[in-house]
Amino acid sequence: MADPTTELAKEFLEFNDYIVRKETKFQKNKKLQGTPSDIDIIATRPTSKKIGELELRENIIGEVKNWIIDTKDILDDVYNDKFKFIDNYPEESWKQLRKWIWSKKFDRVVFCFATTEEVFNHAFEKHNIKIVTAGFMIKKLALFFKESKRSRSYYPEQYNYNSVRTIMRYLYSCHRWKDKLTLEDLVWIDPEEEPRYRNSFVEINSEILENLIYNQSSWEIFDRLIKRAAKEYPSSLKRRLRNNKQFWGYLTGKSN
Repeated sequence: MADPTTELAKEFLEFNDYIVRKETKFQKNKKLQGTPSDIDIIATRPTSKKIGELELRENIIGEVKNWIIDTKDILDDVYNDKFKFIDNYPEESWKQLRKWIWSKKFDRVVFCFATTEEVFNHAFEKHNIKIVTAGFMIKKLALFFKESKRSRSYYPEQYNYNSVRTIMRYLYSCHRWKDKLTLEDLVWIDPEEEPRYRNSFVEINSEILENLIYNQSSWEIFDRLIKRAAKEYPSSLKRRLRNNKQFWGYLTGKSN
């Protein structure tokens, strides 16, 4: 197996009906001589593919970085190293690429762990590169599991999909099994020692966390949170309640 992001990219493309080659040797000079480089991903399918907000051509030439691309300079370096020769010397490049793809029109795609909105836009506007992140690919695999009528089926060689599927199924049924799997095992944030990460995680996931707690049938957690806040932060809780005049009036029996 290659690095995790390369394997994830391969699997993601295969689930979208691409035929994928990994680590294809490619010469990067006009005479097709010298030290060979490589193309991490070459993928083809009969037609283009729309995947959420992402649209990919029938043919893809992809570079994979198993790390975060969060500056324009890093992205420019990736372009110069992997795509510049293809753009500057299309005929020399095509002599090699035509062995694996059937059209000179193809998408340049960088698969990476993560990026920013600014770098994502810069990549497309300056270099005609589409960036696909690990987060996007994992989310789409999870959605595939959620919507699939064959959600219990085994997919040979689909390591990442089977892992996502297993985690999702286990999380909401682990109370039945000997070995529990909970969010605590997957989210390595100490709520007291790491407030920065705690706050960010809670804010990003606030809607689902709020709904899960609010709609819990027994209201046990909601009740515990109120009692805990009243005990540890009585003045803060009272101040927050008073700020909601309608609710404060309801609690004190002074509502109109």
